Amino acid sequence: MDLTVLDIQRMSSEDGPGLRVTAFLKGCSLACKWCHNPESISFKGEVQWLSVRCLGCRTCEKNCPTGCLKLTNGKIEIDRNECNSCFTCVDVCPSGAMELKGYKIDEKKLCRELLKDRAYFDKDGGITLSGGEPLMQPGAIELLKDLKSAGVNTAIDTCGLVQADVLSAALPYTDVVLYDIKIIDSEQHKKWTGHGNEDILKNFEIVSAWAQNGGRLWVRTPIIPGATESEENITAIGNFLKGFKGIERWELCAFNNLCRDKYARLDKAWEFSETKLMTKEKMEKLLSCAKNTNACPDIRTTGALRQEDNTDE
Repeated sequence: MDLTVLDIQRMSSEDGPGLRVTAFLKGCSLACKWCHNPESISFKGEVQWLSVRCLGCRTCEKNCPTGCLKLTNGKIEIDRNECNSCFTCVDVCPSGAMELKGYKIDEKKLCRELLKDRAYFDKDGGITLSGGEPLMQPGAIELLKDLKSAGVNTAIDTCGLVQADVLSAALPYTDVVLYDIKIIDSEQHKKWTGHGNEDILKNFEIVSAWAQNGGRLWVRTPIIPGATESEENITAIGNFLKGFKGIERWELCAFNNLCRDKYARLDKAWEFSETKLMTKEKMEKLLSCAKNTNACPDIRTTGALRQEDNTDE
């Protein structure tokens, strides 16, 4: 069975315990307005133009069957309404300036590729399936089965908006779940992500029960200025979490603005393009709110921060 892969990141220390290889599968059930990986939202392959690689040779423009490419003022413009996703431009570009984000690969072949780094995993490392939402692809469970059969530690990074039976089917082949809980108020959740959170909170019950039987459960909350950063939201999430057992860790993940170029390469506007990084003071205040709820034994912050007087970030 084929999977649509966005990227494979090796030697990662941010996608679960230990040193890991992370496979980013394309397509997501949410469309978060702050998404740090906009290329992961659509299930279809997408083309992006990389200016630093472009020779200005117009080979892509000349070979495009729909005429949706045009070199203007040194930039390749893509009429995405006319693009039929044939990816001829990617095939003919001599410098790799036209890059495909999202390629098909057989599940067995992907498994072999991911296992190449197993010598680096040690006791706690392994392989993480991320996205997008990895469980939205049917082949993900089969991939988890094969990875477990190979004897490696597996993790899934999920937004929680998946069918309950799919989530339940994946858990027996999973050692670690990284579970996003972004906003506790469903209307606000829908405003910022495109969907309410009822199914996400309901599915958390399934994951919590699994964690009480030996699984490792890490909760993640992205701290996004103007969206998730309120003390009320963090306190409400903490009060929700403390009603469950089996949670090992809760991470408050500071906003990252390094993805601005990703939006530009996909010709997408990003309303957070001018948003600054979180300050240490603000993150410490939110951390204090989280710890006051006694949601779980290990509550921490992650991500880069700025100083109060730093106006450059």
